[in-house]
Amino acid sequence: MNNMRDLKDFNIKTLKESFPMSSQVGLGEDFCIFDVRYDTDMEKKFSRPLRLEGNIILFCVRGSIRMSINLNEFDIVEGSLVIVTAQDIVKVERIYSQEPHELHFIMIAMSQNFFSDLKIDFRKILSEGLTLIETPVINLDNELQEVFTDYLKLIARITDSGLRMNQDAVRSLVSSMASIAAGQWLASVDKIKSRSLVSTNLRSDHKRLVFQQFMKLIHENYSKEHQVIYYADRLCISPKYLSRLCKEISGKSAPEWIDAYIMLDAKNLLKYSTMPIKEIVYRLSFSNQTVFYKFFKKHTGMTPTEYRNS
Repeated sequence: MNNMRDLKDFNIKTLKESFPMSSQVGLGEDFCIFDVRYDTDMEKKFSRPLRLEGNIILFCVRGSIRMSINLNEFDIVEGSLVIVTAQDIVKVERIYSQEPHELHFIMIAMSQNFFSDLKIDFRKILSEGLTLIETPVINLDNELQEVFTDYLKLIARITDSGLRMNQDAVRSLVSSMASIAAGQWLASVDKIKSRSLVSTNLRSDHKRLVFQQFMKLIHENYSKEHQVIYYADRLCISPKYLSRLCKEISGKSAPEWIDAYIMLDAKNLLKYSTMPIKEIVYRLSFSNQTVFYKFFKKHTGMTPTEYRNS
């Protein structure tokens, strides 16, 4: 296995080290906004898989690239807005522009602490579960492109101003912009959904709250806890009721959600790291390699070794 396929963790500090100082303004290691232009060093650095420790909003001003996010490939074109959350794995697959030097992105990078302080109602987003992983890119119309351009210019200006309370002002501006982005993303998701969901009037506030808590618990514990009973106990409900509730709210049962998170991590580790399979088995808390192989083949039709070599 070629070491160039090793997965690299990236945070705001390492991002800041990757771009010229003249192209960035920030607030310590919690927040930074970058004016990203093409150069050969950038292409080399980002053509390898990177796992993000923070959250990123990426806006394409000009040019086009193909990017993989959690193993799914997307074309990013002028006017595209990309939402990348912590622990996502990204890689630039190809730069399409005939003139690469025309490539221009604005990127906002936020630590988990900064992101958690944003004033956004994430309940609806959380209720979509893994949909954000599946559709992290939205294309803005001309009017919204102008709105986001104005937001980004103002955020950069306030960040670089040194004014008193500029951190609070930046948080407010980013919260406002992110709320608009979330609204556009949700509208986009509604349009492309192909599965049939139970109508909203059947989803009580209580059920949705339980589902949101379940999704949060999975995100925090899927690598250690694979059984529905663990999550049901934490939520003080029966496994049967939890699975039925998840099916009603999202179209997927509780075991399907747990398996989806495990499979995403397993695929990323197999595809983008040189970690031995026995270590992946340990990391994901399978009792032995045989159990992991059966689980993986059930979901993909391939063994982990076949998937890694494909």
